[in-house]
Amino acid sequence: MCGIAGIIDHSSKENISIVDKMLEEIRYRGPDQKNSISGNFFDIGAVRLSIQDLSDNGNQPFFSRDKNIISIYNGEIYNYKDLKKKYFKNHYFKGSCDGEIIPYMYQKFGLNFVDKLKGMFAICVIDIRNKKTILVRDRFGIKPFYFCFDNKTKQLSFASEIHQFFKNKNIVKEENIDESIRYLRDGYVQASNSTWFKKIKAFEPGTLLIFTGNNDLRIKKYYDLANQINENIDKKEVNLFNLQKENFSLVDKSFEEHILSDVKIGLHISGGIDSLLLACAIKKKELNVDTFTFDYNEKKFSEVNQAKEIANNLRFKHYSCKIKDSNLIKEYEDTLKIQFEPFSSLRVVSQNFLYKNFKDKCRVILDGNGGDEISAGYKYHQIAWLKDMEKLGYKDSFKSLVDLKNLSKKVISNFIKSSKKKIGGYNRITEDGIGYSGIEVLNKEYLKKKYGKLIIKKPFKSILRNCQYKELFYTKMPRCLRYVDRMSMRQSIETRVPLLDHELVENFFNIPMKFKIVDGQQRYLMKQYCKNFVSKKIYSKNKLSITDPQTSWLKNQFKEYALDTFNSKIAKENEIINYKKLNNHYKSFLKEKKISNSFFLFQCLNYLTWKEKILKN
Repeated sequence: MCGIAGIIDHSSKENISIVDKMLEEIRYRGPDQKNSISGNFFDIGAVRLSIQDLSDNGNQPFFSRDKNIISIYNGEIYNYKDLKKKYFKNHYFKGSCDGEIIPYMYQKFGLNFVDKLKGMFAICVIDIRNKKTILVRDRFGIKPFYFCFDNKTKQLSFASEIHQFFKNKNIVKEENIDESIRYLRDGYVQASNSTWFKKIKAFEPGTLLIFTGNNDLRIKKYYDLANQINENIDKKEVNLFNLQKENFSLVDKSFEEHILSDVKIGLHISGGIDSLLLACAIKKKELNVDTFTFDYNEKKFSEVNQAKEIANNLRFKHYSCKIKDSNLIKEYEDTLKIQFEPFSSLRVVSQNFLYKNFKDKCRVILDGNGGDEISAGYKYHQIAWLKDMEKLGYKDSFKSLVDLKNLSKKVISNFIKSSKKKIGGYNRITEDGIGYSGIEVLNKEYLKKKYGKLIIKKPFKSILRNCQYKELFYTKMPRCLRYVDRMSMRQSIETRVPLLDHELVENFFNIPMKFKIVDGQQRYLMKQYCKNFVSKKIYSKNKLSITDPQTSWLKNQFKEYALDTFNSKIAKENEIINYKKLNNHYKSFLKEKKISNSFFLFQCLNYLTWKEKILKN
């Protein structure tokens, strides 16, 4: 795991000093080694966090034997040993680092080399003879990758994190209003290749960029999950036992690849099925790992007891931590500085504190991100599933749903209404079915859809699969993966997400619709995997809808801070938010005794604080 940076300039202008400054900005991503290199049209470099092959043989850049191909990268290539055996049996590699294979894969397969890689990666390949630069991001955008292209000078810059770009005096901080509108009006975070900074773009997942000597820049999609899914499977007879066997085999395979490491591995664990699945896979391999959970003083949001129960059952050493109320504001501001862009909830602050608190316990963390998305684990997925089952001719599916059959008609009706909004692409509604309130504090001009327009693809016939696709590529995963990468790498920790192995994701998407929910249970196959390791009481628990005390914090610990922010000069001068309406909305929120939705208020607080602490500095 590393951090990278580079400037490609075919006018032969030397930019190595800027690249070195860009690398110094992210030394925490690679405290073990830093190196940069110049050529006729490129200046590139990397900082290294040693995970595999701890010797100098794993230092970057990597060169082909003829020195014509140079590569740097951030990430892990999990199948590099298989690639070496298959394509380079008689080839001498100086070390056992996964990245050493990249120049040779490119030489052998050209741009198609990326199709053969399994892993998480942001890769730069320099083809010196052909004066060509290739930049690649992994299939699901697990590793970050950003670029800035100056149309006038034809200079291309790239980096692992956004703040690196501002070491180049020609790139200045400018707010991207469209991104701010998507966040405040629509509730989206990282839903496109835009960032909160005008000139800086994120590579979309599964894309590669080619930049040639005649200043021709092309971006090509090399992977789309939709092309790997055969929806005809829904109409075929499939044996559940065989399906389960195949699924378990892929879970085991992904896990075996993700535990390749020459340093200590740990696991972030909650009360949910995602981390439980990883914990069971660890137990199956008889690995000795420590587990970590963040906690809250507000006990109804705490998952520590569930996490401890899992750890004790599987005989893992468990650690937990919680933020003192007196430190909440400081931890919030520290988290914002690390994220460098607004985020979705105060839960991120607790996650950040967990990484910081236990940074010396291990260098690699396994994380369950992606589990709900690939296995249709959100409650509103039940309605999408029912609609699909109805289209397929299954009329009595509603009766089997465990979560709905014992509820009142009124509750079911409200649940269905809110679920349909979610299914239809409406993002301003929480998992517990409550809509975001307060949007009227935005100035009318910015409520118009001409700002921040976002087109979400729906490539499937299935309503449920379209929901899952949206969550993987537009809503849930892009923001979660950004949070996790910036939090973990700031502490020089590599986070791995075994449930986003592309073969495993494809397998889950290809599960026939009637087996997406079995015996009224969502995530049936994942629960069956855990069945042999823990009791039913542990693996059958339902997912929490509200998982943090954000509402309580905004009414209490953050009260004075929020009032100061909402009445600040930044708030009064803001063109998107009407600060008077915002203050009235917040005062009403403070008076309410019932549990109310705080998402929009937090977004306003987060956005205005970002303007003050990040954009202005």
